[in-house]
Amino acid sequence: MEFGLAAIAVLAAAALYGYIQKKKRLSDLKLRLRAGWGSVPAREYTWEEFERISHYFNRRREECGFYIDDITWNDLDMDDVFRLVNHTWSSVGEEYLYYLLRTPFFDRQEAERRNRLIGWFQQNQEGREQIELEFCRMGRVRRIALADYIFRFAELPGSSAARHWIQAFALIGAAAGVLWNPSVFIMASVGMVVLNVYTYYSKKAEVESFFSCIGYLLAMAEASRALSPLCTGELSELGQQAYQAGAVFLKVKKYARVIKYQETLSGSLADMIMDYVRILFHIDLIAFETVRGFVAAHQQEAAVLYESLGMLESCFAAASYRESLDAYAVPEFADAGPLQYRSRNMYHPLITDPVKNSLDEDTCVLLTGSNASGKSTFLKTAAINALFAQTIVTCPADSYQGSFYKIYSSMALRDDIRGAESYYIVEIRALKRILDQAGTGAPVLCFIDEVLRGTNTVERIAASAQILKNLPGRQVLCFAATHDIELTRLLEGIYHNYHFEEEVNDQDIYFPYRLMPGRAMTRNAIKLLKLMGYDNQIIEEAEEAAGRFVETGEWKL
Repeated sequence: MEFGLAAIAVLAAAALYGYIQKKKRLSDLKLRLRAGWGSVPAREYTWEEFERISHYFNRRREECGFYIDDITWNDLDMDDVFRLVNHTWSSVGEEYLYYLLRTPFFDRQEAERRNRLIGWFQQNQEGREQIELEFCRMGRVRRIALADYIFRFAELPGSSAARHWIQAFALIGAAAGVLWNPSVFIMASVGMVVLNVYTYYSKKAEVESFFSCIGYLLAMAEASRALSPLCTGELSELGQQAYQAGAVFLKVKKYARVIKYQETLSGSLADMIMDYVRILFHIDLIAFETVRGFVAAHQQEAAVLYESLGMLESCFAAASYRESLDAYAVPEFADAGPLQYRSRNMYHPLITDPVKNSLDEDTCVLLTGSNASGKSTFLKTAAINALFAQTIVTCPADSYQGSFYKIYSSMALRDDIRGAESYYIVEIRALKRILDQAGTGAPVLCFIDEVLRGTNTVERIAASAQILKNLPGRQVLCFAATHDIELTRLLEGIYHNYHFEEEVNDQDIYFPYRLMPGRAMTRNAIKLLKLMGYDNQIIEEAEEAAGRFVETGEWKL
């Protein structure tokens, strides 16, 4: 009697301890989520983990219509920008957010819709935190890209669970036969164990990644059920779509629960025992065949569930990102009329304590100035503002007005060693893709840094002038940076000139990074040689040669 009471007391104490620990973990998680709202994400990524995030976009790339191509994405350092915006807690959220940032919209109604969704998260703290908790519980699937598997069940070759049933019953029969004829059935049992273990691992190796996917798909379905009553107001439609699609997969919940994958195993004695049961009797492989066929038949619902949950958490991430900014603007769009780009006090999101610049233009722009004066950073700032406007409707600026644009760049190009192409060939290919888009469909907003820098001065200026001259009037707004002052004169009246300048004295150089109207009038490259300690004779003769060229148009050493 006393032993029984003691056992009950121990079990009750263990249950109470477990309950207290669970409440503490939940409380700690809520505090962590609240602290993360509106702060810069501190998450670190492995290369493999970050690479997998892009797979959903890559899978849908060809059906997207226009998307931000790899050249532009890399020119703008968008991997780093994505990390800054990625305030998500789930795999589906971060994969979909990446997809959104690479697929700008071209519709005012979609801009207004996304702004309302993002605004809901900003205005509803309690509801936001409950929704955020559900996405955090869903978590991230490891080792695989979710999109690589969730939409591929229909591609799996058809198979039957009959073989697994036969092997399971054969093992049971052999074990039972030991009671009747031990000498025969012990050997038969050993043989069946060996066969079942071998066939289990052989088959599981083929489908193990799908096990992870099924576990996560079930987590998505359960999250959609929990999110449904939380998604009120502007979120109602997305919440209802997720709930209806998720309810379909809850029908196979009892089978999916059997399919344990390595990430869900707790290491407890019960898990260890069940793992041996799975290996010997193939119960998870039998359940997988049922679930596989079901998911393959409901790929449309899987897509709706993925997209609705992905959009929800992407808008949450955008709302949290907004709160992390010192200032942001909700963009305004012009459906018709002349092309325009108007932004006040815009800044680059990756720069701490950035210098803000403004631009009000409906004409192509030519930027001049010395190296490190701010030209490239300004081009990237303007491009990212335009891209953010058409994706997360959140611009790092005080205001933004623009047309709907297809956005391209030709900036941070490099030699293609593997493709055996020189810098110049890579560059003219990049420029050609912009010219090919001119006058086709939506207007083009392009950013070009140092046009044709990969060739000699005479041909560079001649070809650059003709390329840049060819863009205006073809539904293209071009922002180009150059060191060639000659272009500012050749394109005068076609491009508006702006410049960045620096201040150099005998001891130091200072870059104010302020956008100024007009062409650059100063030449400080030779002065910088002096500042860096070059021999005075080199400095004096270089200045003399440069002055002679300005006067006569001829070079003479």
